[in-house]
Amino acid sequence: MAYDARKKEVLAQLDAKNYDERTKAEVLRALETYFAQREGYLENLLETLEVSDEPRHARWLEIAKQAHGAACELYKASETGKIFLAGFGCEESVFFFELMNSQVPARRDDMLAMTKRLGVAEREFEEKWRTIVDADKSIEERMRAIATEYDEILRQAAIKAADAERSSKEEIAKAVQKGLKILLALVDFGVVERILKGAVDALIRAIDDSKARRLEIHALISREKGVFSTFLEGREIVKRFLENTSYPRIKDAYDAAEDAAEALAGRMPLPGQKDDANAYCGAIKYELQKVFAKAEDAYKAFARKHEYLFFGPLGGSYFQELMEDDSWKQFSSNWKDRREDIDDILRDSYFKADSGSALDISLDGLSPENKKVLAEAIQDDLQELLRRWNDFKDVCKNPEWALESREELRRVLDAMR
Repeated sequence: MAYDARKKEVLAQLDAKNYDERTKAEVLRALETYFAQREGYLENLLETLEVSDEPRHARWLEIAKQAHGAACELYKASETGKIFLAGFGCEESVFFFELMNSQVPARRDDMLAMTKRLGVAEREFEEKWRTIVDADKSIEERMRAIATEYDEILRQAAIKAADAERSSKEEIAKAVQKGLKILLALVDFGVVERILKGAVDALIRAIDDSKARRLEIHALISREKGVFSTFLEGREIVKRFLENTSYPRIKDAYDAAEDAAEALAGRMPLPGQKDDANAYCGAIKYELQKVFAKAEDAYKAFARKHEYLFFGPLGGSYFQELMEDDSWKQFSSNWKDRREDIDDILRDSYFKADSGSALDISLDGLSPENKKVLAEAIQDDLQELLRRWNDFKDVCKNPEWALESREELRRVLDAMR
């Protein structure tokens, strides 16, 4: 594109001079050479504004300085027309000085920088999200496995309790029948003792295993809360990032670049320069529009892709990825049922051995001496079983503790929707 208003203007000035043919020819050759260079400099400046991945302000300054220097050196092109060329060169140096100081390339680089930051940030945000999802999935899988193990511990404890209750009652019933005929001091109660001690050992293992699983679930819940905190922190980082790198910011830089281009003509001292600056403004804005379009497209693509994840209301699919189904309600219900099953089996009356009954078996018909022998034979083991049973109930009470922790996380997510 030719920017020749200033050229026509200065050639008319040259024609008005009463120079001899030789001087006029030298000056004209110098001007023709200069204007060809001038056109090249202006095109080179425009190239620095093209869409690219690199800042170009420094290159713009370099080219503008070269053009400014060429204008200042123009007087050397002719001995006889030195004064005319010196004056013209001084005027042209102002033209390129104003271009050199223009904020057009700086604002173009601002758009580029924000676009690049958006791309880098998007990759970081997506990697953070993948890390969050993977960590949450890993925690969820382990929690389900532990919950299943915990459920199995309670189930086996219920089975063992039922077996102990049945077997010990059978043996006591046999002992009562013998006591109707002989002194129980002569009877071996080792089978009953082994049954009761086996139940005690089973409860001890169940207590230890339950404590271990519960502690691990608590640890996993803490880790899950950490994952949630990381997610919330990520959303806050995105929020702060978008305050500095967002469509309005990019638009502001674009508008500022256009304003700087439009201001060029007003800064030029001569009519021809003003006309050239006006024409050049159009070419500048054409290049700026392409840079802005790339930045705008990048931001809009980011917004479409991540609006319901990193900013804005949390989307349903992301909600589901972070908060799994209600299986924990079923786990909680199962644990409660298991404990109640064992409680039904190992009733308080089961642990009594006195003159009226032993392990819920009536001692009617036995002599006082036989009742005493029977009670003394199994009382210590029963008391130990009772103590372990109470310990077990303490460990297993209120199974909703895990569910409540997860409901707390659900409330946090619900507030984001």
